[in-house]
Amino acid sequence: MTKRLDPEEALAGPLYFVAAMLVVFPLADFVLTVPSPEFSSAEWRFAAAGLLSGHTLWLLLGAALAFSVSAILKHYTVQRALVIACLTSGVIFALVSYQFWTDMGSQRFLTFGDARLAFTSAGNRAIIKLLLTAIAFGYMGWRARRMIPAAAARHKTPKTVHVISK
Repeated sequence: MTKRLDPEEALAGPLYFVAAMLVVFPLADFVLTVPSPEFSSAEWRFAAAGLLSGHTLWLLLGAALAFSVSAILKHYTVQRALVIACLTSGVIFALVSYQFWTDMGSQRFLTFGDARLAFTSAGNRAIIKLLLTAIAFGYMGWRARRMIPAAAARHKTPKTVHVISK
């Protein structure tokens, strides 16, 4: 006979899996879409960061779902890993935003006429998405670190209680 699980325990595994899919699928799609890396090429960096900006919301949703499940079930180890991943992602996206902005400035002079208007519009949308993603990851990681109890409280062992009856 199987033991009946609480709904949050029963759904934890599948929801963590969905959270992982929300992160892995967009990253795989991005990696398989971007041409072979040419980090020295401003044109390649601009195009790659522009493509990445279209996938960022899914990454944030995956992290948010994983945080929600770990908060409900008090999975502190998962929360610590997610805090580190979010803060690191926030810094990485901030750096990508800055690099994208500088590459956009250098690429702007290579476009003329109507193409410049389209280029500027696409670039502005991408930089807004990248910056907001950096802020969202940083904010989520910074706030989520407060969900995790202090190390001293986490490692306390319960004291033995002796019951004496007359």
